Amino acid sequence: MNYTPHTFNIGTLDGISTKSVEEHLGLYQGYIKNFNAISELLSTYAKEDSEKHAHALSELIRRRSFEFDGMRLHELYFEQFEGGPSSWKAGGALEQQFAQEYSKPVYAIEMLKAIAKMRGPGWAILYWDPQAKQFLTGFVGEQHQGHFATLPIILALDVWEHTFLLDYGAQGKGKYIDAFFKNVNWSIVEKRFLELQ
Repeated sequence: MNYTPHTFNIGTLDGISTKSVEEHLGLYQGYIKNFNAISELLSTYAKEDSEKHAHALSELIRRRSFEFDGMRLHELYFEQFEGGPSSWKAGGALEQQFAQEYSKPVYAIEMLKAIAKMRGPGWAILYWDPQAKQFLTGFVGEQHQGHFATLPIILALDVWEHTFLLDYGAQGKGKYIDAFFKNVNWSIVEKRFLELQ
């Protein structure tokens, strides 16, 4: 099965240029193209002598998860901008859980910002652990190293250099992170959370 790119209804963002979004969407489409190409190669090699192709197979398998995670994380990322920025529901389930775990909901955002500002390419991610009934925050190196296995993602913040270089330059990561949170449609994030309850 070949994957196809999603389309996203993203309006003008505050602090993230249309050009930056367009280029970022192009990178997302590249992940899908690469994943499909790798999958096709693996299918071909599976019909041949796997020992003969051992080195190629090991690299393809490693790359495949990288491309797949790049595809899926970007789908979560771009979806968070659809419909324009909005707050979470006052007194709603998401705000209550944030207050329970972080004392004040704003502290959850501050934690995600601190994670996002870590050095290196990757993602700051808010997960929900249905078993423990709590959030877990983490930094995913590149996009396939450091995930909390099996945990659904509530919010995904891309902090690779391509997200901020065009608009803010090499030292502009913090400004981009602030712009990201200005543009998040929290009703989408809250919907993800509610669907797991």
